[in-house]
Amino acid sequence: MTESLESPRQPRLPDFLVIGAMKAGTTTLYHDLRAQSELIAMPDKESNALLATDPLAAFAGIGKTGMRIGEVCPDYTKPGFGEQSATVAQALYAGRKPPRLIYLVRHPIDRLLSHHYFVSSQHGDANPGGMTRDLEASLRDFPELVETSRYATRLRPWVDAFGIDSVKVIRFEDYIADRSGTLQTIAEFLGLEQCDFAPVIPDRVHNRSDARPVATPFWRRIMGNALYRRFIRPCLSLELRDRIRARLLPKPPPRPAPPSSETRQWLIAELTPEVEALSELIGATEPLWDLSVSEP
Repeated sequence: MTESLESPRQPRLPDFLVIGAMKAGTTTLYHDLRAQSELIAMPDKESNALLATDPLAAFAGIGKTGMRIGEVCPDYTKPGFGEQSATVAQALYAGRKPPRLIYLVRHPIDRLLSHHYFVSSQHGDANPGGMTRDLEASLRDFPELVETSRYATRLRPWVDAFGIDSVKVIRFEDYIADRSGTLQTIAEFLGLEQCDFAPVIPDRVHNRSDARPVATPFWRRIMGNALYRRFIRPCLSLELRDRIRARLLPKPPPRPAPPSSETRQWLIAELTPEVEALSELIGATEPLWDLSVSEP
């Protein structure tokens, strides 16, 4: 078992952060990491501690001595939040061991399409701008669809804050193809080489847009209720909450129509420089994707 990385006189901060990207496998990775309960302790996914008034409060009392504490928050590389999150983290970790940063990235166009499908299927606070199933209109009205796929731009504030050696970029496609192998890579990155990770269930994928129940406005009012969050939610395991949602909430609609050839060519032109910049940033010898090839 590893030794504690923090002085007992200092409040614990996460030893690692999974900073994104949205719709690139972060929920499945969260569940895979949670399964390592003897090695890793984690608060709720998307606790957004770095964006809170008291970032330390989210981690109070989490984990035993020798455990790694981690947080999974794709908001940390979303447009409008990434630079703020990196700046807050840099200040919090001043004088401490820097966090290990894990950044899941997916074929930029495939990620964008999943992002659009997910948000346009939601209601209320989960779709505050009223994103519709019309992809072309959504690309015009919601620039975050493209901006979240600009991985080099999104990652750079974190590299500036902690250095590229603190960052592990993992392709979503590689993770899904070999989840156990990816977990071993993460274990080595976190300094857990001598530990055996619990096995994962390969066919259990979490938060797929075409399988995630749609939270209705009524359900969101319940989830946001202060009494529910204080007294009821802590008594329900994450797995039980997922089963309740699957049983009670409506299924998502079919996927929207794919992008037109003209739109796809525009996206390729927009995002190819970012793919090249990401490869340069992480020292890869070739681009991580060929944007002319996408999911079927």
